[in-house]
Amino acid sequence: MPRPSAASIRPAPRFRPGCSTPTSGSRWTWMPCSMPSLSLLGHAPADTLARLAGGAEPLPATADAVILGGGIMGCAAAWYLARAGQSVVLIDVARIGSQQSGRNWGFVRSLCRDPAELPLAGLALSLWPGLQADLGHETGWRQRGCLFVAADDAEQASHADWLKEAGDRVHDTRLLSAAEVTRAFPSLGSRTAGGILAAGDGQAEPLLATLAFARAACAAGAVLIEDCGARAIETAAGRISGVVTEHGRIATSTVICTAGARSHRLLAGLIPALPQKTVRSTVALTAPMADLDLPCFVGAGLGLRQRPDGSCIIATDGGTDVDLTLDSFRAAGFFLRELIQRRRAFSLKLGRPFADDLIERLAEPATTRTLRPRAPDIPANPKRVSDAARRFATLFPAAGTPPIAKSWAGAIDVMPDALPVIDTPAATPGLLVATGFSGHGFGLGPAVGRVLADLAMGRPAPVDITPFAADRFATGRWRRPYGGI
Repeated sequence: MPRPSAASIRPAPRFRPGCSTPTSGSRWTWMPCSMPSLSLLGHAPADTLARLAGGAEPLPATADAVILGGGIMGCAAAWYLARAGQSVVLIDVARIGSQQSGRNWGFVRSLCRDPAELPLAGLALSLWPGLQADLGHETGWRQRGCLFVAADDAEQASHADWLKEAGDRVHDTRLLSAAEVTRAFPSLGSRTAGGILAAGDGQAEPLLATLAFARAACAAGAVLIEDCGARAIETAAGRISGVVTEHGRIATSTVICTAGARSHRLLAGLIPALPQKTVRSTVALTAPMADLDLPCFVGAGLGLRQRPDGSCIIATDGGTDVDLTLDSFRAAGFFLRELIQRRRAFSLKLGRPFADDLIERLAEPATTRTLRPRAPDIPANPKRVSDAARRFATLFPAAGTPPIAKSWAGAIDVMPDALPVIDTPAATPGLLVATGFSGHGFGLGPAVGRVLADLAMGRPAPVDITPFAADRFATGRWRRPYGGI
């Protein structure tokens, strides 16, 4: 693993009690990981590719842009901006790629997306193949396609309807008959009613790709600081003027919020209605298995991606856990209809998250609550792991029951229409927002970073982002999720 330049991902400044300046210390030390990058690549916070340790440096006083959140979208925006000569500071309350961007399935797809997302997906698919060369770091990109199979004729008809509506916004995508699915993918032992294949779709390794953008951004001059949360976004005369972090203030005229599930707390008072909720999704990783010769796969309630070392990412498709907190009732009306109509897909749980939220509200000021949860240990649901393994064994009988090597969960920020917010709200010049990707944002990451960078530099977005306007909820211009996504 290459050593970074002088500008590097670094932990936040450490302060002595009562002091207003950072303690002195040595330069940062790059700590390469002994774990092979494509062998059981870690997805949980304890299994990161690299860590940086050492002394502390002062927080930058000013920047052209401050990015809140070190997932793939924030890191991509940092790279595009730094490469264009902008001074950029990215801060993350925990670690780069430690949340959704390091825990997802790794699909890079256009297939069966809401048609409103297809231009963005097309841009992303045009960027992914060249990123490894452009960034100078491994991303795990492989263009192996994406396959959705149908359990019955009604599901296959919905695939046909989607393909007709997508029109020329998708390429290399076609319907397959049941016989064609069987011939093309003999490892799939279960009968289907057909399927739909997007040959131009692909996959990447979530943490590898996110850290590739982070390292490239550092090399281009961006400053990325871990363990440094934002307390508040400041405005002056109605415009963005700075960010108050837990370690000091950064003056800036541009703030890019890519903070995932904590975005609604940071944006409170800046966006009138941001009905963002959090659900918990469980994923498992198998030990290496025989080659299934399969693209990214969704069918019969299973999501599956086989990695280069033979291990498989598996998860149940469409089932999520909702850990109830007091925040769950904020703007609950936006979600009520969907919760009722798809109640079997959601499991409501009352437990420690509710108690933790209550204690925080009683004991901590609002500016501290924006930092919570700092690095959440999100437990996997063992029932969902078992269900995914059972579905795998049914669909691929020759492979047998998959040996589970590890499992984890992630907090997914969802919106009522399952579409993200990507916008520059007119009421607050200098604010850019990209959040609420509802569990299918990783593959869009490079394109979203490109869009944010262009907007931050006063350029038009390279694709139409009007469907993702922040005010659509306040004005009633939103609809139910497309196809129940």
